[in-house]
Amino acid sequence: MVFEERRQQLSVFAGEVKKGILTDDELEDLSEKIPDHRKKLGRRLTFDKAALEAFDKDNDKIVDKAYAMLIVWKEREGSAATYRVLNKALCDMSVKRRDLAQQFCCY
Repeated sequence: MVFEERRQQLSVFAGEVKKGILTDDELEDLSEKIPDHRKKLGRRLTFDKAALEAFDKDNDKIVDKAYAMLIVWKEREGSAATYRVLNKALCDMSVKRRDLAQQFCCY
């Protein structure tokens, strides 16, 4: 069972992950698809509890909370806010959004 889970974690990397960083438009589109997973994704993108709570407090709509988080991640990480990093975070066992990783991070 452990081997199968590990294989599935790596399987999305068998595809071609885009190079470079995500555009703001891509992050906006992604934010509309992850509202229920935004905190789990945020933790994988190394946001602490206080930061995640601040996004919630500062934004009324769930989509805006997710978008604000993703924009801050991109600004904070700069050239390290890559498709590969987001792909890994979306495929994490706690986030379980391989479908979005394929849609946004792979060719």
